[in-house]
Amino acid sequence: MGLGDVLSNSISYPFSDLSKFFIIGLLYLISDMDGILGGLYGSGSSMEIIGIIIAIVFSIILYGYSIEVIKEGINNSNYIPDLDFTNNFVNGIKLIIVELVYFLIPIIITLVLLFMFGAIGAGLDKMAGSLGIWAVFAVVIFIIFGIFGIVAQARFAASGSIGDALSIGEVFGDVKRIGILKIVLYLIIVLILLIVLSLILSVVTVIPYIGIIIVDILLGGFIMLFVNYGVGLLYAE
Repeated sequence: MGLGDVLSNSISYPFSDLSKFFIIGLLYLISDMDGILGGLYGSGSSMEIIGIIIAIVFSIILYGYSIEVIKEGINNSNYIPDLDFTNNFVNGIKLIIVELVYFLIPIIITLVLLFMFGAIGAGLDKMAGSLGIWAVFAVVIFIIFGIFGIVAQARFAASGSIGDALSIGEVFGDVKRIGILKIVLYLIIVLILLIVLSLILSVVTVIPYIGIIIVDILLGGFIMLFVNYGVGLLYAE
């Protein structure tokens, strides 16, 4: 399947079941409850604290639900999965563990190399001179492991095993199989499409009170289904 087919199928996927599309959008709205209650009752209020708890729980549920969407993409199915709050929450916790590993690895690599080459602990003049080089290096490392993290999500969706997701050698093999250029192009195009969509929907925010709610529901539901389904289709290659 070419990249164009992946994108076109991903764009149409959220509209295969509009009722579930809006339900996922509503969950996104609930996951923003900390901002909503904080705005209504003030920062630091007891209601904002309740909102934060609600936001964390539903964010984890949505994170776990993304695995089910990726799985449908891997199976090349147009079915939008049902919500299973318990299973989604558990998978969300597992996925957070996987993502933390792929976030910590580049930090550790960067720090180790900084020590090895004497950038840390050196004089301020030496640190300042090499800061730009190390900043570029760090960005590249984080991008690489960010791509690895995306493929690791797909491996977790395919097998349900954290071990498979954390098998960096296997993940690297999957990245080579899919094609790193294809993955990067997909992410760039997705980012551009979402920026354009956000700008278009920003017009709706002029509607008092409900404008932001409508945008949150539509944009949140679309992002969840569109992006993750595309990841599944890429992995299925």
